[in-house]
Amino acid sequence: MTYIWINPVVREMYELESLNRFLAEKGFCPIECRTDWGQTVREKYQACIDASDRAVADVRCPAAAALLQSLPGHGGLKVPDIEPILLHCAREISGRPDLAGCRKLITTPCQALAEAGNLLGLPDTEFVAWNDFLNRLGAAIPGKALKKSPIPPGFFKDIKKSCSISGPETVKTHLKEGRWEGVSVVEMLYCSQGCHNGDGVTAG
Repeated sequence: MTYIWINPVVREMYELESLNRFLAEKGFCPIECRTDWGQTVREKYQACIDASDRAVADVRCPAAAALLQSLPGHGGLKVPDIEPILLHCAREISGRPDLAGCRKLITTPCQALAEAGNLLGLPDTEFVAWNDFLNRLGAAIPGKALKKSPIPPGFFKDIKKSCSISGPETVKTHLKEGRWEGVSVVEMLYCSQGCHNGDGVTAG
């Protein structure tokens, strides 16, 4: 049996019954997480913010985090050791006793998350961008292009003095010019306005 975890962006692109039928026909069994990892990650960031005397960088997006890493001194931001929500989900699924010995696929909305996940070397677990998964199958399923992300910018909107930026040029400019001065946490998304524009779910 091959289990497959569908990321929220991909799930929003399709009618759920049709998606599950498509996957079953191809020999895959969809699986869900049992823990709200989004809330767990939010709590980890809050704890980091509370303990820091400078702005904390949001490193949930590996591509945005790579931009940050390229700057001297990380642009002055505090870089937390907190994995993306998707990797938390994958660790749960990979480590579940009831799935031991079975192949697990974790779909991602971008190549960067797939690469970051595969570097973990989780047992019987592979990360694959959704477009690559469909290419492997040599199949397609009718869906819709999303005009907005199911997880839009604003993850830290309830935290005082947070700010949110997206798009590579905006992120670069914001960091290089130190525009984060006076804020508590900087949300950074490489893809403009969210992961629905990731290279794993779009044509370009």
